[in-house]
Amino acid sequence: MNELFNLSDVDDHERSTMNRRKIEFNKLLSEFKTQSRRDSKTSKCRYCLRDTTSFCNSHTVPASFLKNIAVDGRVFTTNKIIDYPLFDTEKGVSNSGTFHVICRDCDSKIFQEYENPNNYEREPTSKMIAQIAMKNHLRSISKRRYEIALYNNIETKLSKDSYSGQYPNGYFDHMNEVNRLDLNEYIRGFKRARKVIEKGWNNEYYLFYYEKLNYIVPIAFQGELALNFDFDGHTINNVYKKDKKYKIQMLHVAIFPLDSVSIIMLFIDKNDRRYRTFYKQFKALSKDDQLLAINYIIFSLSEDVYMSKEINELCNADDKFKKIAGLTSIQLMDSPADVDSGLLKETFDFSHMNMIPNLILMKHEGKKIA
Repeated sequence: MNELFNLSDVDDHERSTMNRRKIEFNKLLSEFKTQSRRDSKTSKCRYCLRDTTSFCNSHTVPASFLKNIAVDGRVFTTNKIIDYPLFDTEKGVSNSGTFHVICRDCDSKIFQEYENPNNYEREPTSKMIAQIAMKNHLRSISKRRYEIALYNNIETKLSKDSYSGQYPNGYFDHMNEVNRLDLNEYIRGFKRARKVIEKGWNNEYYLFYYEKLNYIVPIAFQGELALNFDFDGHTINNVYKKDKKYKIQMLHVAIFPLDSVSIIMLFIDKNDRRYRTFYKQFKALSKDDQLLAINYIIFSLSEDVYMSKEINELCNADDKFKKIAGLTSIQLMDSPADVDSGLLKETFDFSHMNMIPNLILMKHEGKKIA
């Protein structure tokens, strides 16, 4: 058996069971989350390395940007499209895309330039781009540490309850082996971004796409993504390669809805040469197709897109959108040795980008989508 796990693949029986036992499931899920957050927590600020008992509630997408698309202080999560019964479909701005690895003092200082909307009157500086990269790495460090703890706790629980046979042998060990490799890469990326900022180095990241749209888009996103293939299907990142010397190269994406305009950015570390063909192909696209490709990239590769509640009908109406938003690179197989890279290539091919609505071309107007 080889197929990619898709979060949207919940049949009527499973959905009915989850809804019927939602309180029970949510209680168990809450216990896993609480224990895993506790297990993944450190005592030092990741930036200044000082001991702290009060970590900042840092926002991946700056809260001031999220507020520009919020309705009554709330935004939709990607799960509004996927519709997985146990996950939140909306959140308040105060707890959307948050992580807790740096102290309040550092959070108030180290991201100042890029979080200031006035600094987007012109193209962002090298320092602003490095700040975005650094926050992306910090968010990823927090997420991977949490996931490692979560998998360990789930495996322990299933073993005690004699349910471990539902998963292939070595499944959780395999997942955490990949997670640890990722974590090491994120830590290296964070240290590099911090050094770039502290040394005042310029042009260490290549901003190959910057666009200021003259309207507010109804979505917000900030993150680093491992693009699997370019537009011709050639491999950029082999996400299944378990080699400590193999470096996963990240694409940084930012979609910032400001007061009256929107900023869209794509950039990479200047040393990540495997993206060369991709960004040349990308630059050759029309403007609308560039935005369509970005739209496809974030929805197919991330669960951290935040959307205005104005798009309610659109989220509920499109099964193809559901499938693409629910994609993961996790293969369900009899053994970790049975991984099928061709399946990943077929599933994440850019030919699918026309199958979903391009939310970046839509306008947020406070009450309705125009």
